[in-house]
Amino acid sequence: MENLFYFPTESRWNPHGNPETVVGVLNEKSFLLAPGASAGDVLVRFKYDYNILDSSFAYGVTDRLTVGLDLPYYWAQNRVRARLNSDPGSTANVGVNTGGGAGVCAGAVIPLACPNARRFTTEDIQQVIGPGLNVGGVTVGGLGFKRVQPFSADGLGDIVTVAKYQYFKNEDWRLAATGGVRFPTGRQDDPNDLADVAWGSGAYALLLRLHHDYVVSNLWKGRPTEPSLTPRPGDLTLDFTFRYDWVLPDRATLRIGSPSTPLTPLSQREPVDRDLGDRFEVEFAGKYEILRGLSVSALYKYGWKVEDRITGHKTFPSEGLERDSDSTEQIFIVRGTYSTLPLYLAGKVPFPMNISVGYRDRFAGSGPRNAASPSQFLKTRYISLVVQVPF
Repeated sequence: MENLFYFPTESRWNPHGNPETVVGVLNEKSFLLAPGASAGDVLVRFKYDYNILDSSFAYGVTDRLTVGLDLPYYWAQNRVRARLNSDPGSTANVGVNTGGGAGVCAGAVIPLACPNARRFTTEDIQQVIGPGLNVGGVTVGGLGFKRVQPFSADGLGDIVTVAKYQYFKNEDWRLAATGGVRFPTGRQDDPNDLADVAWGSGAYALLLRLHHDYVVSNLWKGRPTEPSLTPRPGDLTLDFTFRYDWVLPDRATLRIGSPSTPLTPLSQREPVDRDLGDRFEVEFAGKYEILRGLSVSALYKYGWKVEDRITGHKTFPSEGLERDSDSTEQIFIVRGTYSTLPLYLAGKVPFPMNISVGYRDRFAGSGPRNAASPSQFLKTRYISLVVQVPF
């Protein structure tokens, strides 16, 4: 059982590798109702807050073969602040017709210079992007989005099943390979909710992991005369792991922009065929046994993902959904672990248990600016607490 206590974040890594504020498609200085017609400046802030409880179960079929199941559970919220600034000094140059008028001062949306013009409000924009704002029998907007407001949800994440086989082991090396399947059981993005939080891509994936452990301390400590089930004080183990996620094609309903509709870049919904980019990771770690049962470790991981392929079936362009969907991340983790296994083998405690406390930081990365994209990488940190019980 591992619980990840995330620090709240408002940042993500942009395509150029720089941190930027996380916002949705309302990330525009001016809310344009038509070319050159601004209702005002949209001010939006998203703050994500996660807590993840990861339950893993593993069974040793043989001394070399293990099968396992991973069940993550998410609690997520988005603390949303959203308003429209249409005050003097903003970019607002049009307003709502309060009645009457002729010429350019007639119609639902008119220049602010008209005497019968009222400045747009935040609630007006909520109506424009939602069911539509009715002005004198004329509907402005009506894009079908839900209200932009704080969001919270919880639920099961993507379930993973694996089989791991140790194909080589001696006094210095331990080599293993893992194959598995990730099932799309996690919450997917709602294309009609600009502020929701998704924790699943909606696609199946086939997983491959290659593990390499080397007991480097044997170079200066000398090899043990007798085999041991637990590491000895002074043992230093280096690990290299390679991970590959082959993401399988799927179908999803996405918002796809139309250049002829300046009101919002995501004005149309369409079922599309997707081939989300495959993911790769290389990981380097070192673990040092300070005392019998007490160890510290440090890990560095570099991950990258190739570009998504989106195929629509109508006339709306999907190139914008593919742009910058290749992404990268760099992570470090430091961890301290205490194990009662040596005491259990000595008959001093009734059962073995491992307890770990760690800190993780995604300190660099790159990715798309689309908050709904499964390729997005948030700038996140967390503290983890792990309890393992072998039986």
